[in-house]
Amino acid sequence: MRTLPLLFASSALLLGATFLGHVGADRPASTFRGDVAPTNDPAQPDLAAVRELQFVANVGQWDDGVRFAAVGDTAAWLHDDGFTLRYERWRAAATDAIGAGARLRTQGGAVVRTRFLAALTSGAVAEQPLATQYNFFVGEPQRWRQGVPACRAVRLQHVQPGIDVRFRSLPSGGSLSAGNGPFEYDLLLAPGADLARFAARCEGVERLAIDAEGRLCATVATDDGVVELVQQAPIAWQETPDGPRPLRVQFRLLDEHTYGFVADAIDPALAAVVDPGVVWGTFLGGGQTDRVNAMRWVPGNGVYVAGWAGSLDFPTTVGAYRTTGGADGFVARLSDDGQALQFATYLGGSASEEIRGLDLGAGNSPIVVGFTTSTNFPTTAGALQTSYGGAGPFLAIGDGFAARLDANGSALGFSTYLGGFFDDVAEAVRVDAAGNPVVVGWTASPNFPSTPGAFQPALAGFAGITSDGFVTRLSANGQSVSFSTFLGGSISEQLLAVDRDPTTGDWLVAGWTLSNDLPVTFGAFRPSITGAYDGMAARLSPNGASASFVTYAGGLLDDALLSVRGAADGTVWLGGFTASSNFPLTPNAVQNAFGGETEGVVMRLAANGQSLLYSTFLGGSGPDRVRAVALSTLGVLVVGDAGVGFPVTLDAPQTQFAGGVTDAFATLLTNNGATRTWSSYFGGQGQDAFGSAWMTDGGLAVVGGWTYSADFPIDPAAYDDVVNGTEDGVVMKFDLVSTLGAGLQVAPLTAPSLQIVPAGEQTLLDTTVTNTTARELRLDTLRVLAAGAGDTPNAVVGVRVFGTLGSQPRTLLSGPVTLVGDDREHLLSLGGQLLPAGASLRLEVVGDLVVDAAGRTVEVGLAVCDDEAWGIGAPGAGSGPTVRVAGTGRVDGPLFVLGALPGDADGDGAITAVDLRRRLAALGGLDPQADVDGNGVITTNDVALLRDVLLGRATLLQAPTQAARGTWITLRGALVAGSSVQASLGGRSLTVGRVTAREITLRVEADQALGTQELSVTIGGRPFATAFVQVQ
Repeated sequence: MRTLPLLFASSALLLGATFLGHVGADRPASTFRGDVAPTNDPAQPDLAAVRELQFVANVGQWDDGVRFAAVGDTAAWLHDDGFTLRYERWRAAATDAIGAGARLRTQGGAVVRTRFLAALTSGAVAEQPLATQYNFFVGEPQRWRQGVPACRAVRLQHVQPGIDVRFRSLPSGGSLSAGNGPFEYDLLLAPGADLARFAARCEGVERLAIDAEGRLCATVATDDGVVELVQQAPIAWQETPDGPRPLRVQFRLLDEHTYGFVADAIDPALAAVVDPGVVWGTFLGGGQTDRVNAMRWVPGNGVYVAGWAGSLDFPTTVGAYRTTGGADGFVARLSDDGQALQFATYLGGSASEEIRGLDLGAGNSPIVVGFTTSTNFPTTAGALQTSYGGAGPFLAIGDGFAARLDANGSALGFSTYLGGFFDDVAEAVRVDAAGNPVVVGWTASPNFPSTPGAFQPALAGFAGITSDGFVTRLSANGQSVSFSTFLGGSISEQLLAVDRDPTTGDWLVAGWTLSNDLPVTFGAFRPSITGAYDGMAARLSPNGASASFVTYAGGLLDDALLSVRGAADGTVWLGGFTASSNFPLTPNAVQNAFGGETEGVVMRLAANGQSLLYSTFLGGSGPDRVRAVALSTLGVLVVGDAGVGFPVTLDAPQTQFAGGVTDAFATLLTNNGATRTWSSYFGGQGQDAFGSAWMTDGGLAVVGGWTYSADFPIDPAAYDDVVNGTEDGVVMKFDLVSTLGAGLQVAPLTAPSLQIVPAGEQTLLDTTVTNTTARELRLDTLRVLAAGAGDTPNAVVGVRVFGTLGSQPRTLLSGPVTLVGDDREHLLSLGGQLLPAGASLRLEVVGDLVVDAAGRTVEVGLAVCDDEAWGIGAPGAGSGPTVRVAGTGRVDGPLFVLGALPGDADGDGAITAVDLRRRLAALGGLDPQADVDGNGVITTNDVALLRDVLLGRATLLQAPTQAARGTWITLRGALVAGSSVQASLGGRSLTVGRVTAREITLRVEADQALGTQELSVTIGGRPFATAFVQVQ
């Protein structure tokens, strides 16, 4: 018996159990038939490879029971109540049966149908639409379709109360299987949802079993023998105010063919959420060695990267400042989706250069710093230093430099050397509020520029032999120095990182020192060196004249700090590495055991540098180091490189060390550092590292680094998915959240007033929606109820949806369409309109009202009835995080009347005594518009009903006797439009649609109990109707 892993990935209990449905054996199934280029082999059953698994909508080309098909190496179909997988194997037929030289093959396999029991699915929504379209010209011509859309994910809504099921393709790379075959589905539980209600039955399997590791194993018989499909044990957690709380979730067998889940201690007040994932990744390089040393991400604008380009064929762009080079620095910008290289340029002279640091100036112009050995490094007129200063006798590194390019990478704004007689290296840069770059690094030159009044005006060590750190602020045009100071002792220091305190404007710097006479400040956390070399950190005033603190940081052996970030509360986060098992830790450390050669370390100092608020190891038994730290309200993102045994979480994209020198890693800690939310390797068979990271409050992060691994896991791939040389730069975007919570606020702009109108265009709904999250949202669909007497097919035509974003022009989002059907909901497209964080959008639904052909009154009112009517999402990994509407999300449009209100003889839109007298005078007449009871003739019954309406009393004329789950029911009567109505069925409250002069619409929920139940309706707190309704 062969075991075929289904690659059950990390789950969504959000909750989620993520089930991967890859079922290929010797070769994966691929029997999807569509319009593709024909193969030269007529016997070949496969289609051209699809780059990634995609879901294709059923618009009539397949049986009505199919909602979507999975297109890729997996043959699968999605239904309202589950999915069907086809396990398929092709093999050559026996040659003695078919003749020598024949190329025929035979097919074997099995079909497994997984049904979600008692599914109440209210709809299947495509998520993450793709540009790909499919054409189908197979079978009967009436089934032929063109331009069928595809997407990366599909969401089945309300499969069970509060439970959605989301299908998505499985990312490849790392420890997961690569390719375009697997897909997974996640269970998404709203607060209060009952996981025990979800059960699935597998048809086409001999039996199900749960093994000792908690995996679900399905035995399937095929022509080639028995195979076993395996789903790994589920993983789940819930989001709490303190961060994700893991949940223990297990499979449970209900019988030999049916399974469900059982979870411990689910908090019903919280939503359950899915694991983080990769949004995109790309390599960047040529045929030799290239690496990304520095990166800066501007959401919506792009990802700026810089580093070393050892390749002669590094991919530069047309119009770049310099398109040829090698052994030079490079600067590049990737599009925000990672798909395009917007510009890339070399930067250097005739010798060698390397860019070490990057930040952005005015207009997102990149400012870079590094070192050069070129005497002809390009400088600009009037620059601070236009000539090469020299190199040291030992390392011969050369001079530092600083340069600014324009926002398109096509020209130098300024460029200057920064150095003295000996070696000088500019390691990092940050730009102040006025656009002036502050550069940090290290120098062995006694004539490195310093300014009067600086904190340390002179080199403390031996010129040309030892080095001091330096902090230098250049003018925005690179022509002068406003302050520059050394920072070091009598031996050697290197400053490697800088950040600006977001509140005070102080400069925070970090690095390492060999000196035992570093100019530490009074009360410093670590006043003396304790090892061969120690980490060091300092806070300097905005003008560099004083230091709030200078402190050591280390244990008995070797320690260094490589990253620094200032938090909004003034505290200082630091990252680096240590070989000291006694490195200072705090009780809330996420890891307090020293594991191996070196450990990564993450620290948090008080704003005055006098106390240690947090400190932890981060590593395994191999060499580990933290190279960058990024902060947001979500937590602390830590990246670097790691060896064997690095701690990862169960939901990691790559849970195992790949076997090279080191792998890159990314770890997300909670804001206090006490909990490891997510942690993963990223690497292949070579050496890999992440060296820079930026993160937003919305949960998206971009990291940059380098790889020597041809098998580095990039998925989904963006600009470049191939390592072109010995070493390439690598850039990846992560999605670190699975839910954004209640992030869309809905504010109606009109009241549900009654309006007597002529035929023609009317604004049916008008509302403002505001994005209260820190991430861009995507508005996909809006489900609206059209209700009222006479809103028959074609009564509302030319329906269009308009959007106005801020001061931008009004834009057509979708339409025109016709609302077909009385008292039902209609799905309108919002065109995938993007709503930036904090922005507001005005949405208008406009349509044309058409008079009734028989001359009857038409009453029409539109409504968005609840928060679930809004189809919204957010860009991110897979189908992106879930986002909810705050509050009810309800919007009621005006009640439009074409014709007259029942009994309104004078047509003034109100029922008065005048109308009552005129109805008495018109007894026996024919007036379909003014008729109250609907029989077309004015009778004493109409007069009595009109009198009750005049007195504010509603009268029931007709109540339903049957109802179907998930539909709207109508009560006819003589009513006061816009009255306050409450209704219940079987003791359960019903959603009220619209109340017009002739109708009340009520929604029967999809999970309403079956059987005969009592319907009770009150208006204004007074009983209106009681009836018995059979729910089917």
